[in-house]
Amino acid sequence: MTMNIYIPQQSIEVIREVEVVVAGGGPAGYAAALAAARNGAKTLLVERYGFLGGVGTNSLVSGFSSGFHDGERLIIGGVYQEMREALYRQGSLVKTDNYEPFDPEALAFYYMKSLLDAGVELLLHSWVADVVRTGDRIDAIIIESKSGRQAIKATTFIDATGDADVSARAGVGFEIGRPSDGLMQPVSLMFAVAGVNGDRLLKEIDQIEGGPFNGHIAGMEHVIFGGQEERIAQAKARGYLFNVPRKSIAIAWTLPGRPDVVYLNMTRVQHVDGTRMEDLTRAEIEGRYQIEEAVKFLRECIPGFEQCYLQRVATQVGIRESRRIKGLYTLTDRDVVSLRQFDDVVAQAHYMIDIHDPVGNDTQYVELAKGTSYDIPYRCLLQNQVTNLLTAGRCISATHEAFSSLRVMSISIALGEAAGTGAALAGKLGLVPGELKAEALQTALLKQGAILH
Repeated sequence: MTMNIYIPQQSIEVIREVEVVVAGGGPAGYAAALAAARNGAKTLLVERYGFLGGVGTNSLVSGFSSGFHDGERLIIGGVYQEMREALYRQGSLVKTDNYEPFDPEALAFYYMKSLLDAGVELLLHSWVADVVRTGDRIDAIIIESKSGRQAIKATTFIDATGDADVSARAGVGFEIGRPSDGLMQPVSLMFAVAGVNGDRLLKEIDQIEGGPFNGHIAGMEHVIFGGQEERIAQAKARGYLFNVPRKSIAIAWTLPGRPDVVYLNMTRVQHVDGTRMEDLTRAEIEGRYQIEEAVKFLRECIPGFEQCYLQRVATQVGIRESRRIKGLYTLTDRDVVSLRQFDDVVAQAHYMIDIHDPVGNDTQYVELAKGTSYDIPYRCLLQNQVTNLLTAGRCISATHEAFSSLRVMSISIALGEAAGTGAALAGKLGLVPGELKAEALQTALLKQGAILH
């Protein structure tokens, strides 16, 4: 039987009133706040952790996937390239045309400093708990923190929570999971091991059976590898990895200048709804049990890992998929594979359809041809229920299949820059974001270094 309690009517203090509020300090939120502030909007960003970066820092997904590059040229510029070059200059990122590892602590500091330098106000350790909506507009978000419940008013709100939390609380329609049964891609708890014999790993990496990432990077002492299907099958036959529903290592990599530390994506927890605390709790627990088995496997089965030890576990599991808003346009897998172009393009993308099986141990890949890309239209960031709300990052309007291609961080940054720029420009003109002409937004993005064609 369901039980309810009733909370007496409360008076909640309004602690800030700004032009643009961004909910979420991950890749999309960072870019949205930076773009809004640089375009003249008084901007505030709310983040639940004590640091910025989203999955790139709190989930240790410390590598930018190939969505930013089509194999022949860069297709994402602007804020993303500015960040990429800054991290590269300080030795915190390795440049490739595929997967670019970075130092997660360097990224967290860079995000923070960039936003502060641009005049963005940060409210960390603050969680968006609710919204106040009147008609077709949000009046305020309600945040929860050690200070209690407080309200923040704004002209325009940007939902960069990854899970469409603001949108859902505002009554915006959304989809979740795959159409057939609502199941979502599994989550992964990332981890790092130290004590790796970097010399041996570097010497033998090209002979290690694995996936498409194997090898040295540009002659540097740096390694990316994956696969290991044969070794994993043999190990499972001997009792290793009994609780890890994977046939391969998704990807493993070293950071710049640290061949003795390897970050790994090789756990998988299924049947997890990233919007339910019970599921997230189970995922964290199962993820740590899987990591214990994974470290044993690495020591016994992978050259160079014989003396490795667990150095770091992500602050939280990495969520691949949860809510996706029902926007003015829903991007489809047909759009992705046909490399569709749109008149209201705000970002390009080149990343494979990458669906981790919600119930099995496989991963479905549909590669895009080298030198190609598809467009993401402005309408995917908008909906017709709340006029002063934009969505950015992996919770924009897309099907389950198309979402699996656009969910990576580089693409989220491009979408965030578009949302933040759109919010600021609309505010200057006295418009809501949906009234802003795509041409005006595109002109501004191109001036900022974005690549739209």
